[in-house]
Amino acid sequence: MKRRTSSGTIAAIILTVIFGAALLLSIASGAIVYRHVAERVETSSRQRVGLSYITAKVHAADVRESVAIGQFGGQNAVFLTVVEGDEVYEDVIYVYNRKLMELYCEDLLEFTPDDGEIICDAFALDAEVPTPGLLRLTFTDESGHVETADIYLRSGEEYG
Repeated sequence: MKRRTSSGTIAAIILTVIFGAALLLSIASGAIVYRHVAERVETSSRQRVGLSYITAKVHAADVRESVAIGQFGGQNAVFLTVVEGDEVYEDVIYVYNRKLMELYCEDLLEFTPDDGEIICDAFALDAEVPTPGLLRLTFTDESGHVETADIYLRSGEEYG
């Protein structure tokens, strides 16, 4: 008959505890890494959503005489003319009260910047035409991160 020694049992318990502790530490460190990666992805997404939204809307409205820049309620704005059947609508994108806003309406004179729908948090939107047919949008998000996009209309029309 073999006798079990207490030192063998203690060694097995110590190894099990060490393995468990290593496993818990690796899970905890993985959770920390995951949290940091998720925060970076969220920040990156927030920084890009505003400008991506505007450029997608401009590309969708890329027909003759449909894109213009100007002022709406004292704010820089991008004006998109949308024709649906026999109706003509204005789609105005602007920053107001630190929010990127969009107003889709038939008669723009009846509305104020407060009437738009909130797209995302923002600080500023600047639009310019550095050369004919090229629209340069500069979007500043709520954290002060600035992104610029140059959009050339496929329809070849100049911006007004």
